Formats: sequence, structure tokens, C-alpha cells
Amino acid sequence: MQTAPDALPRVSVRIYIGVILGAALGMLAGYAPLFNATAGVFVRPLAAEFGWGRSQASLSYAASMFGLAIVSPIVGAMMDRFGIRRVIACSAVVFGLATAAMALQDGSMLAWVALSVVVGISGAATSVLGYLAVLPQWFDRRLGLALGIAMCGLGAGTVILPITAQYLVTTFGWRVAYVGLGAGSVVLSLVACGLLRERFAGSRGTGRTGSSAPEGVPLAEALRSYRLWAIWLVFVLSSAATLSLGPHLPSLFADRGFDAAMAARSASMVGIGLLVGRLLTGVLIDRIHAPLVAGVFFVGGAIGVYLLRGSHDYATLLVATALIGLTIGAEGDLISYLVRSYFGLASFGSLFGIAFSGYGLGAVIGPIGLGAWFDRHGSYDVPLLVLPCTLLVAAGLVLSVGRYRTGHRRAPVAAAASA
Repeated sequence: MQTAPDALPRVSVRIYIGVILGAALGMLAGYAPLFNATAGVFVRPLAAEFGWGRSQASLSYAASMFGLAIVSPIVGAMMDRFGIRRVIACSAVVFGLATAAMALQDGSMLAWVALSVVVGISGAATSVLGYLAVLPQWFDRRLGLALGIAMCGLGAGTVILPITAQYLVTTFGWRVAYVGLGAGSVVLSLVACGLLRERFAGSRGTGRTGSSAPEGVPLAEALRSYRLWAIWLVFVLSSAATLSLGPHLPSLFADRGFDAAMAARSASMVGIGLLVGRLLTGVLIDRIHAPLVAGVFFVGGAIGVYLLRGSHDYATLLVATALIGLTIGAEGDLISYLVRSYFGLASFGSLFGIAFSGYGLGAVIGPIGLGAWFDRHGSYDVPLLVLPCTLLVAAGLVLSVGRYRTGHRRAPVAAAASA
């Protein structure tokens, strides 16, 4: 009889702490904080040097997210076959070099977009796709809390790295800034990989069986499951609805008559909401059925977007942005948790990669679609009416996936053996 992975012998608490710290450090120096969160810092110097418009200079965000979205299922399959740490380590080196190579730009828009796609492809494993794939191997009853704590590293990176990038750009220029960020990412990512441990390192590729093999739904069966594609679509819809607003919030506040400093506070409120959302979601999904938690957060995000559309009161608008931030924070924890709960660990990397590609696809569609609508119609009114409906559809869809698969939780005896 096959033994569940959570029934493995007790291991040192230091391993659990090291895995969480490694995931947090890796995400701090990974794709989202290091490249996406710093993109705005480079827009003005690039536009000034090459005569680009700001929309041209900011194309790297959409291009990199497109690269991440298309490669995520492949990266997930590679993690299943070769092990998570190996894939992260290789990706981190290529991602760091690709980021540093952004310094070689000569004004060619084709080169700018193409290298941004390479950054997204190589950075996929340095995002939550890689680091959050390790935690379900070690945690079950406290998986939500572990995910929430680890995701704080990503939140810290989104605060620290833009400030660091701005200092490097101001002091040394944008080219040196890209090189410095790329080199720093490689160093911190390799340290993170040193802290990570795996229970099942490439088990499918090595043909492990019995008690050393992860349990769960086989890949072929999962690919035929309604639940997998419902989860994928949930995160296409939710990320398109929430992440579409990020680049447009300062302009939206300016349109309401608020100055640049007041508009900047809206971004800070999103960041605060995001951090709280990650921790709160992590605590709640350990105690409450995760689709219910997701549905509540999606409804909260819908209310936030609706308030953003209809209010001109500054305090109300800040509350609205905080609600949107809470929803964005919840999304990151939920992807990994839902895949683990419904499909187990047997093909976790591949299935996590597929679900995460939905999140990445929404992050491409949303901002581009919102910007295109505004350029054509000069108003955000209609999108801000559609986006709450999109989140409500996502809430209904996530509730439709039903109960967790039978036996996905540990038996009481096994529970004493691990976190």
C-alpha cells in the first residue's frame, strides 16, 4: 500500500524554516519584484534617450508577461521531471543575464520587446511558479500559513527593489542599474536555492515508486478534469480584472483632480492591501474551504473596483484600492493551494504551471485591454463597470469546483509526522 508523502518521518524544524525563508528570499529577488515592479523606474530615462513614448518604453511589461504565460506549463513539467531546485537555479542564472542584457539596448523596439520576452520566459521559475511549488511537499495543515509567510518576500521585494533601482538609475545611469539588478538577482536566487529542500526531486523522471513517490491525480486524468480548467479560467478572469488597474491608477486619480503625491498613495494602498491579503488568505485557507475564501476576496475586489468607478472622495478611493490589493494578494496564495488540494503532488509542477499560465495571460490581457479602451474612448467608465462583473463570474466559477478530492488531507497518525 502506497504511503502518503506526509507520512514521511519527522524532520528538523530547521528544514521547514529554511524552505520558507528560501522561498521568500527567492521571490524577493525574482521576476515580479526585480523586473516588473522596477519597470516604471526605467520608463522616463529610456524614453528620453531613445525618443520613445512612454507606452513604447513600458511595452516590456506586457512582453515579459506574455513570455511567462506561454512557458509556465513547460516549466511546471520540467520541475516534475528534473526537480524544482535545478530548474529554479538554471532559470535564475539565465534570468539574471537577460536582465543585465537590457543594458545593451540601442533603441531598436524589436530588440526591446524580444529581450523582454526572454526575460519573462527565463524568469518564470523565479516567480511564485517555482518557489511556491516546494512548499506543498512539506506542509499540509499549515500550507496556507506557509504560503502567506513566504509570499511576504515577494511583497518586500516590490517595496525594496524599485527604491534600489531608482537609486542606481539616479547615481549610475539606467544601464548600470540593469546590470546591478541582474547580478544581484543571480546571487540572491542561488542563496535561496541553497536554503530550499525537496522531498520529491524529479520523482517522475527517476521512476520512483512506493513511499518515496508523491501521491495525487495522474497528469492525463487531471488534464481531462473540469476542475483544472475552471481553476485556470478563474485566474485568467481575476488577474485580468485586478492587474489591469495597476498601470492606470495614477492617471485615474489625476483625472479626479488629485495631485501626484495623492495618486502615489493609491499605489501604496494597493501594496498594503496586497501584503495583508497574502497573510490573511494564508491563515484563512487552512481553516475554511479555499474556494469560499477565494469567492469572498473576489467579491471584495469587485466592490473595490465599483467604488473606484463611482466615487470622487479620496478616502473612499483609498479604501477601494486597498480592497483591490487584498484581492491581488489572495490570488498568489490560492493558485498553489487549489492545485495541491484538488490534484495532489503527483503532477503538481505541470498542473501548477498550467494554472499559473492563466494568471499570466490575464495579466497581459487586462492592462492592454484597459489602455486600448481608454485610448479609443477617453474614459475608464465602461471597463470599471465590466471588471466587477468579471470578478463576480470568477467567484461563481471557483465555487463550482466543489469539495477537495478524497483523502487529500493527512490521516491523524501522519499529521504528527510533519507540519
